[in-house]
Amino acid sequence: MKKLFFTISGLRGIIGESFTPEIVLKISAHFGNLMNNGEIVVGQDTRKSSEMIKLSVISGLLSVGCDVIDIGIVPTPTILFTVREKKANGGIGVTASHNPPEWNALKFIGNDGTFLNEREIEILKEKLNKRPKYKKSEEIKKLLKEEYIEKHIERIIDDEIFKSEKKFKVGIDGANGAASFAVPLLCERFGSCVFKINCDKFGEFEREPEPTKENLNSLRELVKNENLDIGFATDADGDRVVIVLKGGEILSEEYTLPLFINYMLSKIKDKKPIITNYSTSRMVDEVAKKFKVEVKRTKVGESFVVEKMKEEKSILGGEGNGGVIYRNINFTRDALVGIAGILSLLKEVKDSREFKNLVPNFYMKKIKIPYKKINFDKFIDKFEAKEIIKEDGLLFNFDDGFLHIRKSNTEPIIRIIGEFKEEKRLKEIFEKVKKLI
Repeated sequence: MKKLFFTISGLRGIIGESFTPEIVLKISAHFGNLMNNGEIVVGQDTRKSSEMIKLSVISGLLSVGCDVIDIGIVPTPTILFTVREKKANGGIGVTASHNPPEWNALKFIGNDGTFLNEREIEILKEKLNKRPKYKKSEEIKKLLKEEYIEKHIERIIDDEIFKSEKKFKVGIDGANGAASFAVPLLCERFGSCVFKINCDKFGEFEREPEPTKENLNSLRELVKNENLDIGFATDADGDRVVIVLKGGEILSEEYTLPLFINYMLSKIKDKKPIITNYSTSRMVDEVAKKFKVEVKRTKVGESFVVEKMKEEKSILGGEGNGGVIYRNINFTRDALVGIAGILSLLKEVKDSREFKNLVPNFYMKKIKIPYKKINFDKFIDKFEAKEIIKEDGLLFNFDDGFLHIRKSNTEPIIRIIGEFKEEKRLKEIFEKVKKLI
């Protein structure tokens, strides 16, 4: 079906075209069957279509005999947290994360509070053309409404690894998304004085939902003009966070994970491997090296990272898009956990501008092009790398950096990411790429 994506990142498409209430109801019913028709937690982001889609999700789940708990508008990580806390059979998040407003999606969560893995997604995908096992009227269960944001925040505050005794002036840009209430509340609980933008008009994306540098000028100006200690920007569903330094410099989203890891490894005794993906900055490796901790990499996609964390019994992981995972609180990328870690790190430096001294400087470039079939063989012939990995598109590892070319899990595009120690080398590599595509 046109522009309907069913990948490791869930089922997503454009409202009114490929993503319709009929499809949502049917796949939600199949998910309920897959989860043994048990208790399912449902939450949503603030998109204009999300309430409508959520009602279809709830109808599908109720139709197969599930107990449904609607926790309302919440950050996506709060849904996974709730599944774990309640020991529910599973969960569904209604959110298209960083996609434009015309998109929406379903993210499927298993009974361990993690997203379904690749094998489980394939099982669910195979059911799209089949009829769910509906229940008779006497077997239909009930819909409950509960609140879990405060419980999620309390769990973070109660963790001794995070410090909350020092007050800061903090700027928040919630993209008018699902974290627009939760992030300011968390920062206030940490004792901070909060300055908000894009936190009050739910569903009105006054900037692009993805928290990249070019989308955060308003937050930069807020931090600069109000002389704030730090700023945080989230995406539309609250699983990723980007940092703005005192004075207004916007850090790349790639800084969030290595800075978080830098703080956490200074406190955690049990130092299992850090898990991240092939596209994430090698700043992570350099920070881990300081603490004599190994870094292991996977295909791009949170589920792949989490699967590897399970295998390695890792406590810490994440991705270079601003997503951090701290297993002891939430086994998913969680902007609330990320902010707690960064605020705790801020208490140990003179001011946030010192963050850049804690990690090495690399030069990274990210571009995306409309999806087309790429002849990877011609790339292999043109680049001399010490290692070539074909597990997720094509990854070239060089002595001084990497180049990764892959199809997106969430959009009809090809993503090309490169990072090198010298800017000149990065430009040379991308000049070659430009000629080949």
